[in-house]
Amino acid sequence: MDIDRVRYFNVFAETGSLVKASEILHISQPALSKALRLLETEVGMKLMQADGRGLKLTDAGRRFRNETGPLLSEWLNISKRVRDQETWRPSRLASFEVFTTYFLGHLLKYVDIENLEIYEFGPGRMEQAIAEERVDLAITYAPVPRAGVEFIEVTKIKMGVFGRETHLATPFGDLPFVVPLLPTEGTPSKMIGLDGWPDHLIERKVKYRVTMMESALEICREGHAVAYVPEFVSHLHNKRMLSEFRLNEFKCPVPVKERLQSVFLIRRQGAPETVLERQMAKSLRSLK
Repeated sequence: MDIDRVRYFNVFAETGSLVKASEILHISQPALSKALRLLETEVGMKLMQADGRGLKLTDAGRRFRNETGPLLSEWLNISKRVRDQETWRPSRLASFEVFTTYFLGHLLKYVDIENLEIYEFGPGRMEQAIAEERVDLAITYAPVPRAGVEFIEVTKIKMGVFGRETHLATPFGDLPFVVPLLPTEGTPSKMIGLDGWPDHLIERKVKYRVTMMESALEICREGHAVAYVPEFVSHLHNKRMLSEFRLNEFKCPVPVKERLQSVFLIRRQGAPETVLERQMAKSLRSLK
């Protein structure tokens, strides 16, 4: 079925006049009449009938108009939608809560991209999302090797033990820890928890396990436990809290060198460097 003839028919149906329809369509009246007759032949139905010196729709013509009108509108808008999708192509970023929540405000000071989508994935899943092209870039300090992705080390962040001052005099072995419930699997290092604590070297007393870091911080704020978190998270937390809820840094048995976590950007293997990647790397390097 010729789409132009369907369009001519719908314009005629809307105007009810061959003269007006030909003016709108910028074609001659004889050419329009011929196109409408050919359309009737194509569909095998009488769509119009004589009405005095003009034409009007038959019952079949009205049904044809009702059926084809929405479809014609969809068809004519396809190219516009494709152009819009090309214009509005979001940059898609993935990470876990340390970065999506606590680094986000800092990141947006450096990222100058209008359309940004942010997803939360754990280690392993974010690498999968990169490989499957569901996201463009990801941030991690627990890289999980996977075919089709590569890791770009951009900085190191310092980890520490933080909690309320009520625990400052407690021996390390008696400190109650709150730790991530989500373990890391497949990482090349020996760390077990998502917080990066070297469990294979130093044991700690784990009292709480939570999915969200904000839950861990709330437990710490209320003085029930301490947590092993990036220093920048503690600094951001303390800037926004009343003094009685601020967290103090505790003496940590993990050597300073081992408390430095490498932060990686994850991208598809062989992908060219993008503006977003450069801005994210700059933002990560500026963390204090």
